[in-house]
Amino acid sequence: MLAFVCGVLTVFAFAPFQVWPVYVVVISLLVWLIDGARKRPKWGKAVFNRGWAFGMGFTLSSMHWTVQPFLIDPAQHLAFIWMPLILLPAGLGLFFGLGTWFAGLFWSKTPGRIFIFAASLSMTELLRGTVFGGFPWNWPGMIWAPGLPVSQISAILGLWGLSVLTLLLAAAPAAVADFRKDAGGASRVLPLMISVIVFASGWAWGIGRIPSEPYADGTAVRIVDVAVRQDDKYPYDPEASVEANRAMRSEAARNILIAYLTGTGDDFPDEPRLVVWPEAALPLPLLQDPNALDAVALHLGERSLIAGTARIDRYSEPQRWYNSLAIIDQRSRMRGASEIYDKHRLVPFGELSAADIIPFGNNLSGILPPALQQMATSGFTPGPAGTPLILENGQSFLPLICYEALFPKLVRNTVNDADFIVNISIDSWFGEGIGPDQHYAHARYRAIESGRPLVRAANMGHSGVVDVYGREVDQSVYTSTEQVFPVTKIDTFIPEEVYNTTYDRFEDLFAFIIVCFLIMFTLSYARLSS
Repeated sequence: MLAFVCGVLTVFAFAPFQVWPVYVVVISLLVWLIDGARKRPKWGKAVFNRGWAFGMGFTLSSMHWTVQPFLIDPAQHLAFIWMPLILLPAGLGLFFGLGTWFAGLFWSKTPGRIFIFAASLSMTELLRGTVFGGFPWNWPGMIWAPGLPVSQISAILGLWGLSVLTLLLAAAPAAVADFRKDAGGASRVLPLMISVIVFASGWAWGIGRIPSEPYADGTAVRIVDVAVRQDDKYPYDPEASVEANRAMRSEAARNILIAYLTGTGDDFPDEPRLVVWPEAALPLPLLQDPNALDAVALHLGERSLIAGTARIDRYSEPQRWYNSLAIIDQRSRMRGASEIYDKHRLVPFGELSAADIIPFGNNLSGILPPALQQMATSGFTPGPAGTPLILENGQSFLPLICYEALFPKLVRNTVNDADFIVNISIDSWFGEGIGPDQHYAHARYRAIESGRPLVRAANMGHSGVVDVYGREVDQSVYTSTEQVFPVTKIDTFIPEEVYNTTYDRFEDLFAFIIVCFLIMFTLSYARLSS
């Protein structure tokens, strides 16, 4: 139970709170809990259970927003709310249990256990972000607010490498406060000494890395968001007729379209030439709705629009739906989008149907919450891995849709050919809690790792532009409530500064080297104590 509570408390170390000392306290407590479990006859089970309980608490507190899709239509889906509240924490908690169990194999009373703990948990965190598609939400390195000096270490090591060092720092006080006679004597200070030197150096380097001069002006951009909740976007009355529900959805789509066009503004010479809308901005397939596409293209004039939309492949059998990002201009009403990206990494049970994920999933697909856009109820089809798209002015950007911004590898593989990154999302699915803040923090780390500015449009989330250091670029925000749905217009610019980072060149090589050193320290302590 104490391990579970420690896991729950980690939520205060991550966005929006960012009280990182909390993480140090709870990880040190976890090390002591493993000390106690390691004394038991069946120590393997005891150690695993403590790590598993910690992981369950961590997952429940960090990802409690996953219950939101089950509350959109509670009459149909509330009975399955145990899946995000119990099944998800229990499943992801297994990675933490595996990490503590493996560390227990090499456990000792010496400070060597701190090094193996950090190495083992780091590797299982990497597994959590990789296997079954991966879900690297709130890796330990996320306790450092993006844009501040310590976060700049990720430009060298990546977020996972920063997480390795963070685990070492968080566990080190457990050895310092260990006053057992055979606990290593003066050497118990070594893990903390190494951690302090590394983070002090990283902090000093980060201060020097972040320039003090103002941003260099670049491409002007307008980001438009209409604050519309999912149940308002796809209204449905179970007691109404089919025709009445169809009319409600048509009216909602019309009002949302008008609101986005209002936020986009007219094509005056001093208006930004680039406009960005969020993921699935309209509750209709924009590229295949002639009336909506005509209205958008004519309203743009000489400007370009980056917009998220569902897309249907009507020539496949059965028809395939894609969650897409499209570049639209005034000629799109005749020839369609100039560039299209179909989302590559889909959300399990949110965009991939149950039938695509688990055996006999087709039996569950009718009762689980439908796809996030509530149009492709049978799920979306993944597209190929993303490559930079080219705007009319010759600039290129790497598209990321929604939670694709969590995966460093998706950015790292192709970002060198892009001038900036565009991340569009529907953060209204997270509700009004901590989910949008954490999602935004993850996206900001992609800018630091890649050395590319980030443009983000997130429905009811955090929208704006982030520079290559993870800092928010100055912006002017205008909000109007004259429409049925509130409209927010953000005018800002994309900094011109870009560069290739060390992490982009060497990927996770240096992080793996650090893990190897941690293992070497562990083995050295084992030999000294034997």
